[in-house]
Amino acid sequence: MNAQAQAQAQAQRGSYGEIPIYRLDTETRKRISELVEGAASAAKVDEHGSWDFGIARLNRRGTRWQALNWDLYAYGTDVHSGALLAVIQVRQAVSGRRWTQVRKNYYLIGTNEDGTTFAHPVSAHVIHAAIRTGKDVVKAVQDWIFGGDYGRMLRQGDLGLIPLRRAQGECTPHRSMVLEDSHELQASEIRFGGDGVVYAKDPLLVHLPGTHPRVEASGWHKIVVGRRAPFWRFAAPTVD
Repeated sequence: MNAQAQAQAQAQRGSYGEIPIYRLDTETRKRISELVEGAASAAKVDEHGSWDFGIARLNRRGTRWQALNWDLYAYGTDVHSGALLAVIQVRQAVSGRRWTQVRKNYYLIGTNEDGTTFAHPVSAHVIHAAIRTGKDVVKAVQDWIFGGDYGRMLRQGDLGLIPLRRAQGECTPHRSMVLEDSHELQASEIRFGGDGVVYAKDPLLVHLPGTHPRVEASGWHKIVVGRRAPFWRFAAPTVD
């Protein structure tokens, strides 16, 4: 998957902005399909269940049905790890007596350091705005998740560390705390800003479930919890 082939494929979008996956080379198509399959069957999928693609009858005569499909909207590599990432739409259609109801979720999907697959719900508006303006859709989605330039950050799962020259907020006696029930933060100094924002000097992050490796940095950093877009319950995201 080289940059020229990727740019060509993303330029040949469909009428809804999707990238027809059959236009990709065999190896890229296979890798992206494997990512989607991994997200669909992830053991750590949110409590609402896995993604069951295909068509299912809702009555014995087959006049009522439900379909779950996916389309590719972008793919690329993470600027830090070089791992393959994809942005997909998961779409549900349910037939009714008078019309068909269609609902859509959008996800950034990729592979964690332990080989498991993640699916993070992202904003459709951000995706389509990046497509309209010719921006890197994957990078635009990552910037949206962490609220800044993802390329400048360190990341551990759904947490990002944004480097700062100085920290705001009130100094606390704390030297460690647990964030999001799964990330242990240790630092030489911790401050709390407005709206519960956490600032840490010389931070060390340890992921308690062990999915992600430890992350450490020097100087002041703002701790950012990755934003998640609202999603329909028919196709759940994975949990960190």
